[in-house]
Amino acid sequence: VMVATMTAKEKMAILVRKGGELGTWGQKKPGFYSLSILYDAAEKQRSAGYEALNGKKYPEAYVLLLRFTKFYDMVMASKPDKKTPEFRALQRQMFTVVDALEDVKARLYREWGAADEAAAAAAAAAAAQAAEPQPAETAEIADALAARFDALRAKAPEPGPPPPPTAPEPAPASSKGGGGAAAAAAA
Repeated sequence: VMVATMTAKEKMAILVRKGGELGTWGQKKPGFYSLSILYDAAEKQRSAGYEALNGKKYPEAYVLLLRFTKFYDMVMASKPDKKTPEFRALQRQMFTVVDALEDVKARLYREWGAADEAAAAAAAAAAAQAAEPQPAETAEIADALAARFDALRAKAPEPGPPPPPTAPEPAPASSKGGGGAAAAAAA
């Protein structure tokens, strides 16, 4: 009953939160699980996500594919050897999963009727426009600012000519000795 009154954005936030929940998997420090276990867990989430996607269970697919990305993050935190075939396969899968997530997200917004989001945005734009000054107010503000600028300009002293450039001063002689050429010139 409560789900029917939610906006598409609120529904998506719930799915994102569920996708981030990994249970006890996420409570362990990086490196606790061997990489092979993480690769297997990621593959299970990815496979289940694509099965749900093929079965047109889009919310479930979104959650499962998000969980795959969380396992990918866990693999990355474990500092894997990026030259292994397992890691390279995971990397390729990550790119396709991200594309699939974007497609599912767009589909869910269409399915849930993102029109409620558009209506809210239109109402916000109308409220912002109502808060903007009207043309008569704008003219009054511009006149007040011009009068203030003129008053400040009248108070300001007239700028004089720029100061003449100064000649560079000669460098002071060093008092630390070592004046080979300077000492010879003085003698």
